Amino acid sequence: MDTTLPPFGVTRPAIDQIEALGGAVLIDAEDGGCCGTAYAFSVVPNSDAAGQGARRYGCPGAWLFVSERLAGVLEGATLDYAGQLKPPRFRVLDNPNTPAVCPCRRSFGARWPGPGQPCCRSYLPMPWDTTYEPPSRWQRQTGYRPPREG
Repeated sequence: MDTTLPPFGVTRPAIDQIEALGGAVLIDAEDGGCCGTAYAFSVVPNSDAAGQGARRYGCPGAWLFVSERLAGVLEGATLDYAGQLKPPRFRVLDNPNTPAVCPCRRSFGARWPGPGQPCCRSYLPMPWDTTYEPPSRWQRQTGYRPPREG
């Protein structure tokens, strides 16, 4: 199987986090967030992501799958993982294809409407993060409810 490098940069912290999560992450987009479209990340087994029509890219020690919806959007950007942020998260930096972006880098598309939006995702934990507790003010503002276990 040939390895294709992604048409975007991937930082060492992002590769390290993907490895820690099992070696494969799907990057997708969904409606929502302050600017209308939000990046969505999920841990996937290689075969599952490939079956979803995602493009498969190899990085040293990691596999990245990019949905068709984002295929042209990420070109020229940089995927990073910021463990020091609260919550720790993947983020897309310096994306030349998304000039309108929210300050937390989780949403893009329309002009940022300003702070205090009920659709804000700035403190939304990554789907696999079961330990981070968002600030109570943000939870009230967005109506966030932690996922139930089991």
